[in-house]
Amino acid sequence: MNGKIISEIVKIAVKPGFDLSSPGFAQLRKASVAGGVKEQYYGLSHEPEPERHLCWIIQWPETSGPLQTDSFRDALKQLDANRDPVSWLVPFADASQPRRALVAPCAQLCTVPLKPDTNIPTIANSLHKTYSDCYEAPGFTGGYWGTALNDKLINWYYLGWETRATHDAYAETPLFWVEINNLMPHMAGGWADYYNFVQQLD
Repeated sequence: MNGKIISEIVKIAVKPGFDLSSPGFAQLRKASVAGGVKEQYYGLSHEPEPERHLCWIIQWPETSGPLQTDSFRDALKQLDANRDPVSWLVPFADASQPRRALVAPCAQLCTVPLKPDTNIPTIANSLHKTYSDCYEAPGFTGGYWGTALNDKLINWYYLGWETRATHDAYAETPLFWVEINNLMPHMAGGWADYYNFVQQLD
């Protein structure tokens, strides 16, 4: 179940009455398994309505890549209230790298989007330390980060926490702000969402 993967982060605006046992969503997960997926995660964001959304993490084998058939992508659009789900593709050298975040009691997915004129080599160390410094935080369970293949300016961080409160406490510490302050002149916004993911292994 390890090995190189392309992690697809799919954000879906859920329709009224949606729940995780939706037959349409179950069929999509079955289709991903038929496409070679052995590991996937899904859950509703912690945000209140109407911002709440479904996040589906599909760990595609690098050898096959994401399923792009019309039937799969059209069914994905049907699931979205706006018929416009958004997704990002994040490569990992090993499937185990993001797993500790995704199985955590509180999984945080956050971004560091960069301005188009950013000289990335000059901030590469800060991009990595923004992640690795989390290991100094009580309640951090692990994770990893990567740059989206379909948007080279967006860096995705998969971070696991024992509780949302442990993350919030860390976000108030000087250590948290050291690398964030280094990156802020180069950032074009950014966002974070929190989930309790269901893990599906096939």
